[in-house]
Amino acid sequence: MQLRSLVTVMSAGMISFISSALLATPADASLTVCNRAGSKAFVAISYVSGSDGSSWSKGWLQLNPGSCGVAFPGRVSNADIGVYAETFTGVVEAGDTRRCVIWVQVQPSWTIRNADDAARCKGKGREMKGFRVFRTSDSPDYTYEVFD
Repeated sequence: MQLRSLVTVMSAGMISFISSALLATPADASLTVCNRAGSKAFVAISYVSGSDGSSWSKGWLQLNPGSCGVAFPGRVSNADIGVYAETFTGVVEAGDTRRCVIWVQVQPSWTIRNADDAARCKGKGREMKGFRVFRTSDSPDYTYEVFD
């Protein structure tokens, strides 16, 4: 009787494992940024939340030369994303969309809501920077490369 119970439990476990493998949904995609510059890059991103229309900025993704990292987890299909990046040699990616950032020396990791409001971008180490905005493709994930 014990052997029969063990076989039943093992069979049920195998069926459950096979079912979950076959029916599994793909992992969440993301925005990945790769540093193709010659020195360490500090990357900030900005976006507008679809749920409430708020502008957001977040940083700093710190990338050594030749490395990549996830800047925004989750699906980014057909999204407008802004990128601002600096290396030790200067700004390598910037644009016309102004968003608030916090200097990496003051706070290495941050997220700011209403990042387009210059009046709220006051205080130690806060500054409005120009982000280069681009539109992601139909793919649920996207890779952006920073060059110097």
